[in-house]
Parts: sequence; structure tokens; C-alpha cells
Amino acid sequence: MKKYLILIPILLVVAGIISFYLNKNIEIKEAEHKLTLLKEQSHELEVMFKNHMQTMEDVEKIVNLDDVAQSSKEIERYTQIYLDTINAMDYERLYSLAKIIRSKSDKLALLYEDIKTDNTVINSSKVWVINNFESYLKSSRSLSYQKRTYLKYLLKAAINNNYKGLVHINNVRYADALNRNLLMIQERQAQMEKSYELMRENDIRVEINQVILFTFKKLDELRVETDLIIKKLLAGSMLMLLFALGMYARTINSLAQTRKLKNELAEFVHALDESAIVSKSDLEGNITYVNDKFCEVTGYERDELLGKSHNIVRHPDMPEGLFKRLWSTIQDNRIFKGTIKNKAKDGSAYYVDTTIVPLHDEDGKVDEYLSVRYDITNFYKEFDGTEDKRRGNRGL
Repeated sequence: MKKYLILIPILLVVAGIISFYLNKNIEIKEAEHKLTLLKEQSHELEVMFKNHMQTMEDVEKIVNLDDVAQSSKEIERYTQIYLDTINAMDYERLYSLAKIIRSKSDKLALLYEDIKTDNTVINSSKVWVINNFESYLKSSRSLSYQKRTYLKYLLKAAINNNYKGLVHINNVRYADALNRNLLMIQERQAQMEKSYELMRENDIRVEINQVILFTFKKLDELRVETDLIIKKLLAGSMLMLLFALGMYARTINSLAQTRKLKNELAEFVHALDESAIVSKSDLEGNITYVNDKFCEVTGYERDELLGKSHNIVRHPDMPEGLFKRLWSTIQDNRIFKGTIKNKAKDGSAYYVDTTIVPLHDEDGKVDEYLSVRYDITNFYKEFDGTEDKRRGNRGL
């Protein structure tokens, strides 16, 4: 059963990858829908704004200004819808463009009102000027044909903003009122020209085109990202499935190898029993096995050793730090090697070249320790105590 357990987390990972990419794909589709909607609204607003600008340019030719007012309300309403769409999207570039469009739209709304007001004043003043100028000409019979033609030309030029001077007539009453209204017309016309100039400067189609370019760019990026997601989804799933199959095969092989290695280790320990001082202990250091050579060197019977701590053969000359290091090493699942001075049952000292190996169960956990020692007492007897101690410490 354990060999199948490796498949469970891998299959969960594959399912997680698929779920992630599907959710990501949904996010991309939603973003594509919003960008497509914004692109369509951009084109619609661009056309509406173009028509509205043309309406404002031709406002002097329009008698009924209700159409102008309706156009202004419609463009203001749709601009707000457009800005709401932009602000609902999480793009810093669009947010900055929306701020510019909002600022320009507010200025344009005021300019539209100024243009309509100026146009109304101009038209009413023109009607007054023309009517009163005709009355003046009728009452001034002494004027020659050339003089009448010249005055008509000046009046027409003044009304059309092509003449900035005063119309010189003899009747002071008519002249003051006439010139006052002509100056008003000229001032209002100049103001309208400035308003038209500001209106062109605040043309929001510049930002709308930038929004359109941004949506095209982002849509292309999202399409590329969608393609990458599909490719990564397929590639990732295939890799994880291949990895799962590989791990499954490796687990089966590993279990067989573990059993084989454990058998080989048992044979190796048996061989060591014939040539070395061998013992085994549990995780607390209590002796669970000793071979005949261990009993021979220490002078203890096997029954006197089993279940006892290895401290039974510990020599008092050995420092406490050495054994702390020994336990730290083997508990860290590493092999300990060193030269140790031990004490036999009769109190005599002997030296052993020691190797302690952690042994593992089928699950890979350490369940006991194997100690292999070689008696090197005769080698140490050739040196004096100082040299003996130095070499003993160095061996650790």
C-alpha cells in the first residue's frame, strides 16, 4: 500500500496546477471582456465627440439651440459611463488617462455653455444692429448711393468680425447705440474664438486614442498569456504525471533495494562478528547485541552486558565532551569514527578504533546503532602516556 501513497500528493499537485490555470484563464477572459467593452465604448465616444465638436463649430448657423443642449447632455452622460468603465479596471495607465479625460470634460462643459451664451448674445445683437441700421438708412435720404454702399460694407464687415473699427454715421443717437452693439458683437466673437481654441486644446480624442492603443496592446498580451497558460498547463501536467510514474517506479525499486541492502548488511555484520568487536544498541544506548570478541576483550559475560548502557565499559579518563559529540553525530544520522579508551571488567584499559553506524528500518527511520571496534591496545603501548593521550584525542 505504501508504494501507492507517493501518487496521492503528486496527483493533488497536478489537480492544483490545473485548478490554478483554469482560474487564471477565467481571470484573463474577464479582463479581455472588459478591455473589449472599453475599446467599443472608446470608438463610440470618439464618434460622438467628433459630431459634438462639429455641432459646436457650427453653432452660429443653428437657430434652435435645443439640439446643442441635447448633444452636450448626451456627450456628458456617455463620458461618465466611459470613465466608470475605466475606473473599474485595475490599470494604472488607464487611471491616469481617465483623470485627464475628466479634467478636460469639465473644462469643455463650461466652454460649451460659454459658446452657447456668446452665440445667443451675438445673434440678438446682430438682429438689433441690422434693424436699426436699416431704419437709419431710410431716415437719412441725403446719403449718396456710394455712402450707403460703403456703410453697408462696413456694417457687414463689422458683424462678420472682419472690421474692428467704428461705423461713422452722422446721427449721434444711432451711432452710439450702433457702435456699442457692434463692439459687443466683436468682443463676443473674439471670446467665442478663444473658447473654440480652448475647446480644441481640450479635445479628449487624444486620450481616447491612447486608451484604444492600450486596449489593443493589452488584448494582444492577454492572448499571448492565454496561449502560454494552455502550453504550461499541458506541459506541467505531463511533467508531473511523468514524475509521478517515475517516483512510483523508483519507490518500488527502492523497497526492493532496501530489503537487499538489509540482507547484505546482516551478512556483513556476521562477517564482522568473526573479526571485530561488534555490538548493537537501541536508540537510548542500551546494549542489545554483543559478539564473542566483545565478551573476550571486556571480560564480561553476555548476560552481564545485554540491556546495560555502554557506559559499563567507559573509562574515566575519557572526556565528557567526546561522548556528547559521539551522540550528536549518530543522532544526526551520521557515522561516527574515533579512537576510544575503554575499561575491561578487571579495570584494565584497552584502546579501540571505533566506527558507529546508524541502522534504518524499512521506512528509513533509525532504529538501532551498530558499533564496530578493532583492538589497537598493543599499538598504544608502544608510546608513552603523553603521546598516548595526544593520539587518542586526535583520533576523535
